[in-house]
Amino acid sequence: MASGWHRSLSSPVKLGCTFLLVLGSPSLLAQALSEGTAAGYLQRPVGARSLGLVGSYTAVANEPMGLFANPSISAWFMPKPAFGLSISLLGLGRTYTSFAYAQAIGNGFGIGAGVQSFSAGSFIARDLNGEPLGEHTPHDLAISLSGSFRWNFLSVGVTGKYLWSGLVGAGISASGAAADIGALFHVADLFSFGVTARNLGAFLQWENHRAPLPLAISAGVATEVHFAPRISRRRSPITGEEYVVRLPSERYLLLALELRYGQTTRRPSLCAAAEVIPLPGFALRGGAIIFGDELGRARWFPIDRIGGGISVQLPMIGALPIGLQMDYALTHEYTSPSRLAHTVGLTVQLTQ
Repeated sequence: MASGWHRSLSSPVKLGCTFLLVLGSPSLLAQALSEGTAAGYLQRPVGARSLGLVGSYTAVANEPMGLFANPSISAWFMPKPAFGLSISLLGLGRTYTSFAYAQAIGNGFGIGAGVQSFSAGSFIARDLNGEPLGEHTPHDLAISLSGSFRWNFLSVGVTGKYLWSGLVGAGISASGAAADIGALFHVADLFSFGVTARNLGAFLQWENHRAPLPLAISAGVATEVHFAPRISRRRSPITGEEYVVRLPSERYLLLALELRYGQTTRRPSLCAAAEVIPLPGFALRGGAIIFGDELGRARWFPIDRIGGGISVQLPMIGALPIGLQMDYALTHEYTSPSRLAHTVGLTVQLTQ
């Protein structure tokens, strides 16, 4: 698909379609947090777990959908393929679907790939004279490839993205590119620190102009508080002496704090989130923006930027070599009639 390609249209029809594209653009309908910029869906947290933590995911991400938050995480994965799928229902016919793959490939390297698709639903377009032009669908698409490398406690990664945005059915479209970079530090099993810069050099090339996309920077810290360590007694094969090994508990509390800044925002936002695992294989999570913009003004605890969710690890299915995890998130959505958005996610980890 050539960059900036357009179907030939007569002037009044072309002007009418362009006007409707602006009004119906999925970028403008993506989310209030996107500040109405081009490809605003790229500013959204991706995946049910990330949304349940209100995007406080830069230092937390440990599953394939986390590549969209921090491209450095794949080097910490198992050397077996893992896949993630997320579907968000945002109201007014809008759907945000994402897919990701990631795995380590040995010697400290990791790879990943992802697809993000944002559809704003269909509408009947009309020209400047009010004549119907047919059904059109605003749509955005991003295809990404990632690579990362880690040392003992540090990993770095980069993602390259191909972007496409257009009005399906009208032949109006743009294409472009973007890059993300990220790093993740694990400090003595006490806490993790992550930092990312998204949309470096990003742009969408339309027929007559190039639209730059805003840079977004995130920095976060996370730690786990284990309820009760597991005790394992082992015996040295050399001396025969018995010794005690303390293993991490399967029940713990995860705490995360993240600072985010977008090029189009007047001030950064501070997010806090928690995830508790009261039982092995079951998690409850929630978070809120504790400081940020609300209608252009600085405000503590804006109540319309909160979210929560649950997670369940499914039991193994017979002899199938896969692990499954289901996630659900409920978040606030400005432009939904119900003011709510629902997101479901599935993570698949191959074990053999």
